[in-house]
Amino acid sequence: MPKLLMGGAEQCVAGVVLDHLGPSLEAYSQRAGLTLLTEAEYPLISSAYSRFWCLTGPSLSILITVRPSAEATSQATQVMLQLFTARETSDEFLRQLSELLPAEAQQRQRLKAVRQSLGDTTPAAQADFLLAWLTMLAEIKPAIACQPVQDRLDRQLERSLLLNQVVTKIQESLDLSVILETTVAEVRQFLQADRLLIYQFDRSRGRALPLDEVLTQTDDGEAASLAEQNGYITYESRATDTLSSVLHYTENFCFSQSPHCRARYLAGQTLTIDDVATAYAHIPCLQAFLEQAEVKSKVVAPILVGQRLWGLLIVHQCEGQRHWENWEIEFLGHIAEHLAIAINQAQLYHQLQQQTQNLEVCVIERTQDLRDALAAAQSANRAKSEFLATMSHELRTPLTYIIGMSATLLRWSLGDLSERQRDYLNTIHTSGEHLLSVINDILEVSKIESGRTVLEVREFSIASLSRQSVDAFRAEASKNGLEVVLDLKLPPDQDKFWADPRRVRLILSNLLSNAIKFTPPEGKVTLQVRREQNVLVFQVIDTGIGIPESAQSLLFEKFQQLENVRQREHQGTGLGLALTKQLVELHGGSIKVVSEVGVGSVFTVRIPLQRLDSNSPIVDVAPVDEPVVGRIVLVEDDEESASLICDMLTAADYQVIWIVDGSRVLDQVALLQPAAVIINVNLTSTNGYDMIESLRYSMNYQRFKILAIIDANASDQEDRAKQAGATDALPQPINPKQLLFTVNRLMKAQTVTDLP
Repeated sequence: MPKLLMGGAEQCVAGVVLDHLGPSLEAYSQRAGLTLLTEAEYPLISSAYSRFWCLTGPSLSILITVRPSAEATSQATQVMLQLFTARETSDEFLRQLSELLPAEAQQRQRLKAVRQSLGDTTPAAQADFLLAWLTMLAEIKPAIACQPVQDRLDRQLERSLLLNQVVTKIQESLDLSVILETTVAEVRQFLQADRLLIYQFDRSRGRALPLDEVLTQTDDGEAASLAEQNGYITYESRATDTLSSVLHYTENFCFSQSPHCRARYLAGQTLTIDDVATAYAHIPCLQAFLEQAEVKSKVVAPILVGQRLWGLLIVHQCEGQRHWENWEIEFLGHIAEHLAIAINQAQLYHQLQQQTQNLEVCVIERTQDLRDALAAAQSANRAKSEFLATMSHELRTPLTYIIGMSATLLRWSLGDLSERQRDYLNTIHTSGEHLLSVINDILEVSKIESGRTVLEVREFSIASLSRQSVDAFRAEASKNGLEVVLDLKLPPDQDKFWADPRRVRLILSNLLSNAIKFTPPEGKVTLQVRREQNVLVFQVIDTGIGIPESAQSLLFEKFQQLENVRQREHQGTGLGLALTKQLVELHGGSIKVVSEVGVGSVFTVRIPLQRLDSNSPIVDVAPVDEPVVGRIVLVEDDEESASLICDMLTAADYQVIWIVDGSRVLDQVALLQPAAVIINVNLTSTNGYDMIESLRYSMNYQRFKILAIIDANASDQEDRAKQAGATDALPQPINPKQLLFTVNRLMKAQTVTDLP
């Protein structure tokens, strides 16, 4: 740890100074939160020191002692002040003081506690105290009798201020070049030197010279190893422009020819040369360089960063020989130590920046990988949709012929059919219907996933739809020895409901079919129907085989069969429950299951009322444990853009209904009551701005948000869209991250607006 005062500093002062110094030290101790010990607390102790002050704290240990001075005169009593900043000195003094006290004395316990709390003096705390100390002496300047002392005080104050400036620059800046350049200029000016420079080792290789390499070098070492010891003069400050510059100069192998100098530098010792010509007479290479640079005297302070010799801080005197004083040598060493701290900080900061850049590169690469994976998934999804759309026509058309013609042959033929022929036709007809049902389920799932499904909402009778759904399975249930029961719990005035009746019937059909399939003979399947305000609740209860808890998480996944493939007893593609879940969520509802193996299962479906009243909310809020997913209407006639938007929002659990024809938007929005509408203002079928204005004002419905898709190259489209009534705008081509961020923000704002 660098210190200005490693031992004791003596000053000859008049005795009257002590009368002013004591109160000043007491005031400083209170201001800095230090413990202050004085001789006044120990009057019975006979000591060689007439007075003393000991200031201690976590980061400062100061001892000031007073003894008679040999310079006393008849006019005034002279005393010598000794100032110590080393923790060891204060500790030894307090130990000796404690030994002079009786063992039972209370002061002895206090001294023990103070010794245990002593801490090393830090540079910042030391600099602060020295400034205060010099200020104290300056304020009582008339009482100082020794004339040379004042000059030393002024010089010491200047050194302290300059050192404090260097420390401040190191703490406030991480720009090493600024710190080094400023320090070189200010130190040269303070020392009144002709030239001050920094010699940095191995700058081209970007590293300092390690200790072990230097210590193992000899004068006859290999040239390759010695080359690593080369350096360059990287910073320079000159007193006048007439003095020749040595900036960027390298000494080649001159440094390697002075092994005794290297050893001193590595030990942290400062080298002083009063007469360069005499000192380097045996080193022609170095002497020639110094003569060329007009150097008569010099001081060299090593800059050690960790365990490496980073460089040298060199002072040149060129006008004539100069005898370097002790305080100048000590001061230059402290400057080199603080520069080493700055260099170490800069190196650590550079390493941190490198690690940060490497991390950023990794993040960018990973993000790009995710984008590529997303693009591949979107491409695969589009390929799947295109394949299914193509196959729907290629498969459904011949299947329709097979089903229709086999039914015709069963009802009418040119002659009587044998029993075997009739069985074959029945098998063809039943298999065709089953295959057509599977294809329809696959297509329905595909449409819902791509956001191309639109609910056909209208009013229907709950009781009538429920009876029709149960009646459709009575024959199959009776054939399997099962009982199917309808349990209606509806008041007469609550029978009407708004939803998509065709898809509600499909939901019930899938659940009832599944219950009958997995319920053994003599079992029972019950459809319970009730209404909770504006939520329609269906419960399908069976006494079947039940579902293990470990398998319930896979229940609503596509193409999942919970039975072992080799032991499967029941037919099915594994799409029924997956499709049911999607249809329920398309209504903004929820589905859950409670099951026990060997007892049975209960499937509960909740479907919110799909309102058409413009003053009513889109859907009523379901209970907290069954959240309602926001519905979004997309108006876009570009299939690729629409597919991207549908895929992204569907993956984020939004319900997206894609409308291609802009002429039907008002009717569809009035029917669906969405939370948000996304419109491309550049539609080919209609004017996008007029559509936004109609949605916002003509419908008298202000609660949904409108997001306009604009051309990124058209600067006026965003303003026109917002003037028409759009809540926000999104440039095309669509950025997936920006799309999700904007939609999430609009939907959150929608939720807050809907709160009562």
